[in-house]
Amino acid sequence: MIERPTLLHHLFAHAQQQHDVAALRYKAKGTWHDITWEGYKQRVLVAGAGLRTLGLQPGDMAAVLSTNRTEWLVGDLACLAIGCPTVPIYPSSIAPQVQYILEHSGCKAVIAEDAGQLHKLLEIRDACPNLEHIIVLEGDDASNQDGVVAWADLIKRGDDAGPEAWASVEAQVEANDPAALATIVYTSGTTGPPKGAMISHRNMMAMAESLAAALEAGDNDSSLSFLPLSHIAERLQGEIMAIRVGYTVNMGEGLEHVAANLVETEPTILVCVPRLWEKYYSRITSGLQDAPDLRKKLFGWATDVGKALAHQRSLGNKPSVTLKMQYDVADRLVLSKVRKKLGMARGRRFISGAAPLSADVGVFFAGLGISIQEVYGQTECVGVCTFNPLDKPKYGTVGIPVEGQEIKIAEDGEILVKGDNVFMGYLKQPEATAETIVDGWLHTGDVGEFDAGGYVKITDRKKDIIVTAGGKNVSPQNIENRLKQYAGMSQVVVVGDKRKFLSALVTLDEEGLEELYDRDDRKVPPADARPTDDGIRALLQGYIDEVNGGLASYETLKKFVILPEDFTVESGELTPSLKVKRRVIQRTHEALIDSFYSEKFA
Repeated sequence: MIERPTLLHHLFAHAQQQHDVAALRYKAKGTWHDITWEGYKQRVLVAGAGLRTLGLQPGDMAAVLSTNRTEWLVGDLACLAIGCPTVPIYPSSIAPQVQYILEHSGCKAVIAEDAGQLHKLLEIRDACPNLEHIIVLEGDDASNQDGVVAWADLIKRGDDAGPEAWASVEAQVEANDPAALATIVYTSGTTGPPKGAMISHRNMMAMAESLAAALEAGDNDSSLSFLPLSHIAERLQGEIMAIRVGYTVNMGEGLEHVAANLVETEPTILVCVPRLWEKYYSRITSGLQDAPDLRKKLFGWATDVGKALAHQRSLGNKPSVTLKMQYDVADRLVLSKVRKKLGMARGRRFISGAAPLSADVGVFFAGLGISIQEVYGQTECVGVCTFNPLDKPKYGTVGIPVEGQEIKIAEDGEILVKGDNVFMGYLKQPEATAETIVDGWLHTGDVGEFDAGGYVKITDRKKDIIVTAGGKNVSPQNIENRLKQYAGMSQVVVVGDKRKFLSALVTLDEEGLEELYDRDDRKVPPADARPTDDGIRALLQGYIDEVNGGLASYETLKKFVILPEDFTVESGELTPSLKVKRRVIQRTHEALIDSFYSEKFA
C-alpha cells in the first residue's frame, strides 16, 4: 500500500479510484446535490490556485469563520494544499473573540461566510495587523471593499490560472512536511481564555487510522455533518475520517434541522453530543404518555426485549434462540419503525462524545436497537482516545483505548494519554504546553479509573469536582446528567464548593414543558412567570426528589432556582459543543448562588 501521509494524499487517491462517487452532498432549494470525489479534488485545486493569486505562501495562517457547508471543507483543504495552516473559528463567536484568535494566531487571511461575519471582521480588522485578505462566501458586493474578495471571484481567479497552476498546487502537497503544523484549534475556554492547540498532519492521520479501525468504517458509509466543523469532533468525522476512509458526508442545515436531515439522508454513521441524545430520549418517553395503553405496553415489551438482547451481547454471550425470535418480532412490530421515524434505520455506528452520556440514556437506545458507542477524548489528542466497542459496550464508561494509544491513570486519578495523535503543544504558550505534555504523556485534566474489564470510567474534570464544607468530593456531572433526562429540563448546574450543601441552577426546555402541559390540558405559564410558578417548581422538585433518592446524603440537592432564560453559546455560558462553562455561569450568577446559603433564601 502506498503511504499517504496527509489528508490531501487520500483525497487525490479517492478522486482517482472512485472519481464519480459522491464525496459530499448538500441541500439547495429543497433538493440534495452531489459533489463527486473528482469534483471535490478539482474544487480544492482551483481554490488553492486562487488563494495563491492573493499572495498566500507556505507558512501563512488562514482562518475559516463559517457554519458547515461544502466551501468550509474546500477552503480548509485548499489552504492545507498550499502549505497554509488553518484556524477554524466558531461562527457564533463575537467580534472580540474573533479578534483574539486572529491576533494570537497571526492569520493573514480569513474565509468568512456572509455579510454578518464580514461585519465582525471589518469591526476588528485594524486591531489585527497581519490580516490582509477577507474572502466572503456569500454576497457579490464583497469585492467593493479594500482587502475583501468574494469567493466566486477567488474561484474565477483559480479557474483562470489554468491546469498548470492546478498541477503546481498538487505538487505543493508532495512538498509539504507531514510533521508540520496543519491546523490550530482553539479550545472552548471552559476554564479560561482559549488556547491554540497545534495539530500536525501526522497527528490527524494517526487519529484517522486509529478511529477508522475502531469503527470499522468503509467507503460505503455516510454521515451527517451538523455539529460545528470548528469543533474537533465534527472536524474528525466530517473531514479527517471521511477523507481517510472515503465515505460520503451529507452537509446538514444546522442543529435546528437535525431531525429532518436525518430522515432525508439516513446516514450509517451518526456523531452526536449527549444533549441531543437526551433530547431525543425525553421526547420519546414524554410522547409515550399520550399513547393508548396497548401501544405503551407493546413499546415497553419491545424495548425490554431489545435491552435483554443488548445486555447479552455486552456480556459476550450469544443470545438464546427464544430471545432472538422475540427480538425479531419486536423489531418488526415496533423497533424498526421507531428507528425509521428517527432517520436511523440505516445507522450502524452511533457515536456520543464531548461530554458524559447517561447510562440510562444509553440503555434506553440500546433497547431500540440503537447501540450508542460513547467515545472520549479532547482537542489535544485530535478528538478520541477511547471508544466503547460495538460488540461489548459498557454504558456508564467511555470504553477502551483505541489502537495506537496508551492510557494510564496518574496517582491523583488524572487520565494520561500517549500516542502519535497527541498534539504539538499550545501556540505561544510553552509553560502551558510543559504542564500539559510531560514525558510524552498528555495530561487530560479529567479524572477517571479503569474497571476490572479495562474500561475507562470518567468521574469528573479535576477542576469541576466540588468539595463540600464537610470535605466530601462530589461529581456534579453525575447529578446533572440524571436530571437532564426529565422532560421540561434543559440545563442543570450544580454548585456548592466549600459550602454546607449542594444547590442547583436550572433552565427549562420549552418544547418539553409544552408537551407536559398539553397532556394535562393545562396552559403553560408565561415565560416571565415560570421561574416562580408553583406548578413548575413542584414538577422540578419532584424530579429532584427522585434523583436525590439515589444519592448519598452529601450529594443531594437542598435548594434550586429556575433561571428566566436558558444558557446559550452566544451568551458565553455554553461552548459550541453545548457544554456548560461553569466558571462563566458561576461568575454571572454569583449573587444568586450566595443567596442559596443565606437565611433569606426561600
